Amino acid sequence: MRILLSALLCAAIAACSGQSSEGEAAASVPEVVTGEYRAASDTARNLTGNLSLERGGLIFDKGVVLYTRALMPRQAFERVARDGDSYAAILVSPGELAIDLRRVTEQTLTGDAKSLCGEERPAYVAIAHEDRATSLTVLVFAGEEPPGPEATQSRLCGAFAYAAPDGARTREGVVLR
Repeated sequence: MRILLSALLCAAIAACSGQSSEGEAAASVPEVVTGEYRAASDTARNLTGNLSLERGGLIFDKGVVLYTRALMPRQAFERVARDGDSYAAILVSPGELAIDLRRVTEQTLTGDAKSLCGEERPAYVAIAHEDRATSLTVLVFAGEEPPGPEATQSRLCGAFAYAAPDGARTREGVVLR
């Protein structure tokens, strides 16, 4: 009986400590996509340059660094705001995209770099990609709350498209080094 009670207590503690109120990722969430990506849209080429996507943040060639913390992944069909469009609708893409949502904990600007949200500080980024992660789109949001179906204090600042160098991805979406 004590063993059963101990097991139930451990399971309850693990469930409660797995995520914060913002939906921060628990240890069991799959690894996020990482690697080097080339700017694939005019917006990305002009404002950010190429992207180095790391577990702890996003490093853009033109001097913007966003330090991030992973949140629970989202589905492409989920809306980004109350009465707003879904991720798939914003990206004009099918619903098979994976959406890795991250909270921006700090932004660093070097050189002549400008914030990706104009006068506001980016608060969240959503990295939309297919399973193979040969291309991805980074959606940048400002506001006090994470993008979601009930959000009213979240604003999309921009969308930036990137492509992986040819032949650099495996089916798991990890860079071969």
